[in-house]
Amino acid sequence: MRPWIPIVVFLIYSVFGTRYYVCTIKQMCGSKVEAVVDTPKEKAAPITFKWSEETPILNDADAKLQEVVDNLGEGQVVQITGRYFADEDNTSDYQNLGQARAEQVKSLLSERMEPQNIRVVSEEVTPEGDEQTKPFEAVSFEAVNLDVNKAEVLKMGDKVVILFPNGSSEKEHNETIDNYLDQLAKDLIANNKSVLIVGHTDMVGDAKANKKLGLKRAKAIRRQLRNRGVSREQIEYKSMGEEDPVVSNDSPYGRHQNRRVEIFIK
Repeated sequence: MRPWIPIVVFLIYSVFGTRYYVCTIKQMCGSKVEAVVDTPKEKAAPITFKWSEETPILNDADAKLQEVVDNLGEGQVVQITGRYFADEDNTSDYQNLGQARAEQVKSLLSERMEPQNIRVVSEEVTPEGDEQTKPFEAVSFEAVNLDVNKAEVLKMGDKVVILFPNGSSEKEHNETIDNYLDQLAKDLIANNKSVLIVGHTDMVGDAKANKKLGLKRAKAIRRQLRNRGVSREQIEYKSMGEEDPVVSNDSPYGRHQNRRVEIFIK
């Protein structure tokens, strides 16, 4: 027998045997083999939230927070906008979940910068999809120019800070400040609490004159509370003058931050 004949027989057997196995046993003749493509997972946003919750979910948030700090220019502050939906259940201590979420993120950012350079606002928005079932973005950051001629109210941990325009001992007629003092007066009266008001100034001018100006600022807020029904016995006040700056007085923006009244509730 010629030596190549067994080889040919083996090849024919292999071809038909393979076809029999694939077509008869596996029943895969004519089927197309589809390539399996790994779809990359969508990268989660640095800071997200769940429906009706105020606690942030952090995904590489450190890099995002540091980017916010690094991109802040001179004379600018960070404004954090917290967003919320009308149908969410708000169990936080704030008026809405947008405010609560922004305050949570403010606490994280305060580890990297002076808290007095952070502003917090809230915004109601409309759901766009599956926010009730999946984490969603609910805060944004914006660098805004500081208005050194505007009075402001800032809630900062255990105190509230009211900023004054240059040389002023009176707060502006500001709805946010008036609303805060309205609520503070009601809380002091209803719960029989007391408050300490501390006046501060920048370092422009004479130190003795600044001490008096700080006292005028403290008295201005005291007068506002007295007009709202808070008793004298519930209010303490004093002046630190220029002695306790929170930032450098080398720029108009720093001086604006130091012209302030701090309110501590006891």
